[in-house]
Amino acid sequence: MIALQSSLLSGKFSDLTITHGTRKWQAHKVVVCSQSPVLESLIDKLKDSSILDLSHYDHEATVHMMEYLYTSTYTTTITDVTPSFSLPQHVSVFNLACTLSITGLKAQSLQKYCYTLKNLVSNLSVYFTSVRTIYALPPKSAHPELRLAVVETAVLEMRNLLIEGSDQRKDFLELTSGVPHFQADIYMYFLCNGPGTDVQVVSVPQELCEECGAREEGDGYEVTTECKGCGEERTLEFL
Repeated sequence: MIALQSSLLSGKFSDLTITHGTRKWQAHKVVVCSQSPVLESLIDKLKDSSILDLSHYDHEATVHMMEYLYTSTYTTTITDVTPSFSLPQHVSVFNLACTLSITGLKAQSLQKYCYTLKNLVSNLSVYFTSVRTIYALPPKSAHPELRLAVVETAVLEMRNLLIEGSDQRKDFLELTSGVPHFQADIYMYFLCNGPGTDVQVVSVPQELCEECGAREEGDGYEVTTECKGCGEERTLEFL
């Protein structure tokens, strides 16, 4: 990995130039194409050119992606400070990894996001902002892993989020009201992961006197009685 990283920095043996605005990387097709079938397809379409322009993607996410392709990781040391602790960067990297089908980068960005959210972020407003960011993405772009991460956090912190009269309760209810898909995902999580209860269907035999015998199927009867509320006569059907 050190040799690969060095080759990116030096440009030695480079057969591909990747650009983003004024930023340039002297890259290598074998490194890039072997990790991203989408980038491989884009490179194949270059024809006689060897310059791949990625300016239409997020700049910071692209920088992190290039670092990952040559080191199998990416760092956010400069932005790992309050209040966000790089959550927005991890979301951007995750979405870029999904778009470019870089499986390892997708897994790592998700891991970094979950670790940061669980261990570093203590300000609920940062969490709420991240939820809105994730759910604002188009459905096809918003892979379920990030949504599941923020939903699981809400479920784990539900008692704290719903303390009667608290500010966090007010803010959380505003969030779920404003982001209905987030609210629905919480409901679905409870339905799929909550304590299950087996439902037993008990068959009650149709008991009649010996003189009448058993009733035929669909043969019901009516009972008229006085309603305890209004005093009017009401008829009940037993089928």
